[in-house]
Amino acid sequence: MITNGSILSQSSFGLNGYWGLSLNFNTPLYSYESNISNYSHLEDWGFSFLYGAEFSKSTNTNIYSISLAKTLEKHNLSTRFTPGYQKEFIFNTGESIIVEDTSAQSLTANFTYKELFGIGYSYKFTDQFNAGATFRFFTQDFSQEIVTPIFEDTLYLVRDTQEEKINFWKADIGVNYILNEYLNFSLASINLLNFGEKAENSNFEQFEIKRDLAALFGVNVTPINSLAVNFIYETTSSYQMSLNGYLGDLALGLTLFHDKYQEPTIAGMVPTISYKGEIFELFLSGVKYFSDRKKDFGVTGFLENGITNIINNPYSFDKVLLTVSININTIAKKSVEFIDVQVVKDIYPTFTDNYIDYPFAYAEIVNLTDEYVNVKPMARIEGVNEENIQSPISSIAPYDTAKVPFYIIVPETYVSDKAVLSYADFYLFVLSEQPDDQFQKAVLINSNNSWDGRVSNLQYFIKKDLEFSINYSKAVLSRNKTLLDTLHNELEDFYKAKILFYEFIKHLTYISDPRASGEYVQFPNETIELKGGDCDDLSVCYSSLLESVGIQTALVDYKANGKVRHVNVLFNTKLVPGQAKLITNNDTKYFIRESFDGKDEIWLPVEVTSLTNFETAWSLGSEKFNKEAINDLGIVKGKVAIIDIY
Repeated sequence: MITNGSILSQSSFGLNGYWGLSLNFNTPLYSYESNISNYSHLEDWGFSFLYGAEFSKSTNTNIYSISLAKTLEKHNLSTRFTPGYQKEFIFNTGESIIVEDTSAQSLTANFTYKELFGIGYSYKFTDQFNAGATFRFFTQDFSQEIVTPIFEDTLYLVRDTQEEKINFWKADIGVNYILNEYLNFSLASINLLNFGEKAENSNFEQFEIKRDLAALFGVNVTPINSLAVNFIYETTSSYQMSLNGYLGDLALGLTLFHDKYQEPTIAGMVPTISYKGEIFELFLSGVKYFSDRKKDFGVTGFLENGITNIINNPYSFDKVLLTVSININTIAKKSVEFIDVQVVKDIYPTFTDNYIDYPFAYAEIVNLTDEYVNVKPMARIEGVNEENIQSPISSIAPYDTAKVPFYIIVPETYVSDKAVLSYADFYLFVLSEQPDDQFQKAVLINSNNSWDGRVSNLQYFIKKDLEFSINYSKAVLSRNKTLLDTLHNELEDFYKAKILFYEFIKHLTYISDPRASGEYVQFPNETIELKGGDCDDLSVCYSSLLESVGIQTALVDYKANGKVRHVNVLFNTKLVPGQAKLITNNDTKYFIRESFDGKDEIWLPVEVTSLTNFETAWSLGSEKFNKEAINDLGIVKGKVAIIDIY
């Protein structure tokens, strides 16, 4: 006669009912029966304690399980100790023995099955897909009384006991696919791998836990935010259905289950009521079977079907269970998160101030909270910055997305003679000293001589090497001090520019850039040292020499179809229109520009590539400027641009 036991029945049965992959509660995640993949949305630590009472012929209370889980980025580890997952079978063997008082005593057998503990692992490949495995350890204790004959002077029959303990592991794998917040799917194995001991006593082989291979399919549908429907089907022709409703912090659930070895068709139900607090959850659940569970059963069915499930079977009793789960988060919760980062500018080391005024990257970020947050963006480029560079703070509305600019500083000391591919680290800070989120993106760092083809950015080459230009210009002007001392003050800048030009071109040759037009620019000291350059190099050098002695300059950008065609230099003589005759009687050779203080001043264009004499360079520059910028309306049409250096 069997007094307690289990046979083949639904493997996915859990004492909390099946709650799918809902983000509302963590407690059902500790069920290895229905959560074979060890799926978890815990942020850090989780602890669960399950205590219950079973209503057999007497009421028995027990600790059913103690569980611990930890999330490490995309990994989740869990372990479960299950002292209450055990069943004992006691039945008569059909044999008896006559004792000394001539009374007959029946022989018995005692079989105990336990699941002692389990471990689980899962990996989150994406927000939609994760996979994992569970490993569970079982032990089986077999004890059976037998009659053993002993031959001495006479034949004796004595009572003896056969005992054996068998341990084994069971491993299964599972995957989950979360299509969206309304629909997700699960697929898992049942009894995929079994390894451990086998019964050595042939009398116990038929009583070992059955481990037939099967599969589990699950689907979770959330038609509205406060309602979820779950369904699980096993290839053993077992299934269960549950309905969960959420009322704020409270939830109600009801699970109905069926397997072909229990009567009636719907063998029972698991009603649940739960409460979710800030860090803890309470589950009060029950298991109610729809058949009489207190009657005695024969051993025949037990021998035919064997054992597979410990907590749910035709001989299990009704239960009431209380689960307490605690979620401990030692990791600061993210307030904001990167969606994507777009680098909009390659890094040109010479363009130092350019990155202070204009972002080199933009990030799309989302506010994960229900409050406004002030985000402090920071970035650093590997090999360029030693510390993070802060960008302006941005305020983002609750659950809103925003486009946030990132600025960078290129140190004056950075030197590179070739382009390198590096990466930029982007950070978002809200409250703590640790970033809420970070992102990494590749970025191209060009050499110090690299140029993006924008004439406006030639100013950085003019300013970069100004110390060399100051020393060079002072030396040249010192040699011409006698001449300069005889001039009227009004003509000083004009003659300084003329003297510097003659000295500048003395040993120079025009050389087109062999590397690529509009990609490489020499610094003034390089142009003087190499004794040559193209129009970009020569214009940069001459402008730098003039600026070093206080002569205001500008670059004239002659563009064609959006590309750089030619560059020459304009400089300010500081003469007013009434003094033009001091330098020329040709009014087409100078141009009037208004200064910042509203004063009209005479500017002269110079074709620097004319390495003959100042008068020729001035005439060629004037002709080109007069024709393309003035007569052809180049400035008005945007085909000619004047770019002031300061």
